[in-house]
This record gives sequence, structure tokens and C-alpha cells, in this order.
Amino acid sequence: MTGGPAVVMLIASFHPQVGGAEKQALELSKALARRGLSLRVVTRRLPGTAALETVEGIAVRRLPAFGPALVNALSFMAASSAWLLTHAAEFDAIHVHLAGSPALGAALVGRLTGKPVVVKVGGGRGIGEIALSSRSWAGRMKLALLALLEPRFIAVTDDLALELAEHGLGPAQVVPNGVDVGRFRPPGPGEKEALRAGFGLGPGPVFLYAGRLASEKRLPDFASVFGRAAAGAALRPQFVVAGEGPVRAELEASARQAGADLRLLGPQADPAPLYRACDAFVLPSVSEGLSNALLEAMASGLPVLGSRVGGT
Repeated sequence: MTGGPAVVMLIASFHPQVGGAEKQALELSKALARRGLSLRVVTRRLPGTAALETVEGIAVRRLPAFGPALVNALSFMAASSAWLLTHAAEFDAIHVHLAGSPALGAALVGRLTGKPVVVKVGGGRGIGEIALSSRSWAGRMKLALLALLEPRFIAVTDDLALELAEHGLGPAQVVPNGVDVGRFRPPGPGEKEALRAGFGLGPGPVFLYAGRLASEKRLPDFASVFGRAAAGAALRPQFVVAGEGPVRAELEASARQAGADLRLLGPQADPAPLYRACDAFVLPSVSEGLSNALLEAMASGLPVLGSRVGGT
């Protein structure tokens, strides 16, 4: 690694897997690289990916992990810890995304090598990795060890910082997620109409959700309410969903039963044009940290219909 101070960005999954943490890790890596830091992402190797890759100018080292659930997590923690130890001379600090098992290995390596370790906590209060860890013996052991090893913590909202303190971790510094307001911007004159035509959207108002189709987002419930509220409208409102996830079938069934005009577009490699094509953004989650999609939608000029939770 060459250039300015060298940082390892450690995350359990990375591009091409798409999610809030993966997106933040990539965007933060690119932003730090632009400021002269030398970056390398260390992550789990996914099927179809190479051990060494470059993603949008960032070097990515993918390590093997095997087995189901806990075994997979432990094998990646072991592989990433070994890599960090054997390459300690090549970096100055470790930045870990999410307080999963890799954070524990990184914190231990930090203690052994004297390297600073920063752990960024994500997810919503009560449903994120801290809450989930507190519900199993292995997770509680991990939290206790993290408390002993004392890495620095970053939380994206005050309530996540409070949750860390409640579990004996921290103090955490609150640093909200950021958004590229050059890339995510309101549409220019005539741009919205052209984009709507390109996405095949009708003349009625378009409500957008972008992100993982997960149970905590309450999308089937929203589709049901949306269908009933839209009944009889002169210009039929449309509910556009960009993403994939385990509640897709339930969402489709709920929308069909309620008569909602649901458009499932799948994950978008570049969601910026879609934001500019729509009229409002929807985030009906039961809990949130600080949603990247929410910030992107707001930067694109969309009003937000969201539940009053977390960073939202």
C-alpha cells in the first residue's frame, strides 16, 4: 500500500453484495482515498469473485470463509485476524464496518500490534448487531470481549450510541452517514419526465422504496395501506420498489390483495436517476439507524414518508 496513511477497511461482505453497510464502506473508502489515504478493503470471498480485485479504484482482498452461520462467521474472523496480523506492517489503522465477529478479531489484533481500531455500528436500535448479539451466549461473549479490548466506536445516531453504552461499550462518537450531493440531486428542467418514460412509469404520483426487502421495513403492511388509500384516485399512484430480499413474495401478495400498483424493479446499480424520476420516498421501518437511501432521496429533492424511528 502506497501514498498517505494506510487504512484497512474490514467488512464481512462487500460489492457485489449490495446493502447499506457495503455501500458506506465503498463510498467511505473512495472519499478517504481522495484525501490521500491508502485504502484496502478486506472482506469475505463471495462465489464468482477473485481473491484480489479492484472495485472503483479500491483494492479488495477477499478471504475464504466456510460452513453455515456461526461456523462461517468464526472462520472469517480467524482468516481476517490472521491476515491483519501477518500484514500489520502495511497499515496504520483498521476501520471495521459493523460490530460482528470480525470486529472482535480486529480489536484483538489492534491490542497486539498497537494499531488503532475503529468500529462503526449500523442497523437500527433493538434490531442491529448489538441487540442481536445480546440475545445469544456467543454474542454476549463477543460484546464482553469488545468491552475489554476497547476499540473506538462510531454510531450514526444518538440512540445507537446509547445502546452501545447500555451494553458496556463506548463511549461512541456520533458521526451521521453522508451522501454525495453532486451525484444525488434534484432533477433539472424536463429531466423527470424523460426519466419516468425511461422507467416505464405512468402519469400518477410515484412513491419509491429503495433498499433490502426485509421484514423490519414493513413493506407488505405499507403496500396494503397504500392500495386502500389509492383506491378511486383520478391518477392512480404507483409504488415502486428497487431492491431484493426475503419478503418479496409477501410484498407482492399484499399489493395484489390490496389492489396496489406495485412495480418491482430489482436492485439498481445506479439509483440516482430513479430518485429523480419519482415523487416521494417511503421508509416505513420498525427501526432504523440512518438510512443511506433516505439521505439519497432527500438530496434528490424527494419528500419522505417515514416512520418516526432512529435517524429517520
